[in-house]
Amino acid sequence: MEELAQIAIEAALKEGVSFADIRIEDTREARFEITDGITKQSVDSHSKGAGIRAFVKGAWAFAQTTDLTAKGMRVTAKSVARMALATKDRVAEKFDIDGPAFQHKVRLRVKRPLGDVTAEEKIGFAKQIDDQARAHDKRIANTRTIYGDTQTDLYIASSLGTSVWMVHLVPRIISIVTAKEGTNRQRAFLSVGGRGGYELMEEERSQILGRKAAERAVELLSSVAIKGGKYDVIMDPILNGVMCHEAFGHAAEADSWTAGTTCLEGKFGEAVGPDNLSIVDDPTMPGMRGSFEYDWEGTRARKRYLVKDGILNELLQNLETSSRLGHELNGAGRAQSFRFPPIPRMSNTFMEPRDWDVDELIADTKEGVLLCSFNYGYTNSAKGQFMFQASHGYLIEKGEKTQMVRDCSLAGLILEFLPKVDAIGKDFEMDSGTCGKDSQYVPDMSGGPHARARDVPIGGQ
Repeated sequence: MEELAQIAIEAALKEGVSFADIRIEDTREARFEITDGITKQSVDSHSKGAGIRAFVKGAWAFAQTTDLTAKGMRVTAKSVARMALATKDRVAEKFDIDGPAFQHKVRLRVKRPLGDVTAEEKIGFAKQIDDQARAHDKRIANTRTIYGDTQTDLYIASSLGTSVWMVHLVPRIISIVTAKEGTNRQRAFLSVGGRGGYELMEEERSQILGRKAAERAVELLSSVAIKGGKYDVIMDPILNGVMCHEAFGHAAEADSWTAGTTCLEGKFGEAVGPDNLSIVDDPTMPGMRGSFEYDWEGTRARKRYLVKDGILNELLQNLETSSRLGHELNGAGRAQSFRFPPIPRMSNTFMEPRDWDVDELIADTKEGVLLCSFNYGYTNSAKGQFMFQASHGYLIEKGEKTQMVRDCSLAGLILEFLPKVDAIGKDFEMDSGTCGKDSQYVPDMSGGPHARARDVPIGGQ
């Protein structure tokens, strides 16, 4: 791969561009879906190709190819370089690309490589989880179980001198369960995922996922719709993570700054929340679904404090945004595959824990609501607007958790919401997911501790 990459980079530079890079990928994906005990989907796919970029005087061009030959590299690299040169006089802003060079061959050590596990074993595991959910209670009306994994061998090289090898293994199991009692239907969604081998699916939390999802769906049958109004709200780790990722994290991706589409514009170095609040994006956490050692431009990853002690401290940068904004490069360029260019993205995003016990936090909240997990939502990073519907919640009355509630929608403006956070727990939990942006989907995780915000509008009945 190194030889092919150098052929491409040299061919692009000879055309007259100032920067070129290449990502060569070999990816295998498996997906198996069981619905009500019946196998509905079995997919095993293999893709291999290269994404090549060229840059000159503020102008980018990108091309991808599956012709991984010396001729294919030269032809594609020359073409993409000529596209960049053709547009260099039409760009609105001229700048140069600069950044450090890295050389590393990363070894990911796992107990059971995904490629060593048969399709039969993976399907059998999915069916076990589906059967587990269906057998839990006679009120279970529908079950859907999805097992998926991706293995990617990735090589990145650039004209800066970068040469990085990585391997990504990301398995995930999802259980979606619907319970029914009369006309009352309730749905639960749970998943377990991470970065590593198939041994992640053999852990207890994965092995009991169907039962846990069924328990949640059945419990929701006894819930009542919450009455709309203002509440002191405690977010559980999953909903807290969704808030940090969706409402704040996307606004802190630096390409929203260069595009002028973030509510955080002009607030760098200023307070956006209380001094007990820190929001982190950390791709170096071991075993997390959003983790990596180097980003998709070959920049070494590191922990990023987006908010530190209440202050907007750092943005998520790739080569372009750091060069344009004059900020430190921090390894946030990610791409779904070789078919897409890298853009600033989150990895594992969370609110940093503080010092409250969860029980103390509930006891200190005399009248309020504990909101848990996540059904769906909406965000507008330019305005800072958000709306998230929790999957369920519990009323807090006289400092005690009481009636289970549903149809709870948390909405507002993120820059008005964060200053209302007055207490943050010492617990910590992360939830696996997939983040979409600009038609690209990448694995991620989000979470944190329980956290309380005072006097927050809640939509209900």
